[in-house]
Amino acid sequence: MATAGVPPLASSNRRIIPIYTDGFIAICAGIIASAPYGQAAYYWVVFVGALLLMSFCNHVLLAVVTGGSVGKLIGGLRVIRTCDLGRPRIGQAIRRWLWGFYYIALSPVMFLTGTDMDHLDIAGLRIVRRADLRR
Repeated sequence: MATAGVPPLASSNRRIIPIYTDGFIAICAGIIASAPYGQAAYYWVVFVGALLLMSFCNHVLLAVVTGGSVGKLIGGLRVIRTCDLGRPRIGQAIRRWLWGFYYIALSPVMFLTGTDMDHLDIAGLRIVRRADLRR
């Protein structure tokens, strides 16, 4: 539950473009890092490792420093703490990043069963529009 003064959650339409942008960046990092490896086993290990490393840097480290991932910053969104509207702390950002993998794993099941789960204040963090923070 949001406390008074906390901006509303950004709409799912606003949140979808940053998801694709951040995913594209992570996949490109995996492709670039694994390109020199010709053997399939090494290629995929390096690809997945680079993808996860870029994802961690983008969603955890960058969020702690700037308040959002590359995609969120481009889209005019910020990740804020619901308690004081500040930037995420490292532990919160890590929990939110790990929760994203859980959500990815559950998405096909939710789609097939017709259920939905929203990203409401995961780890005490919320995605809001930058414009809503200025009000």
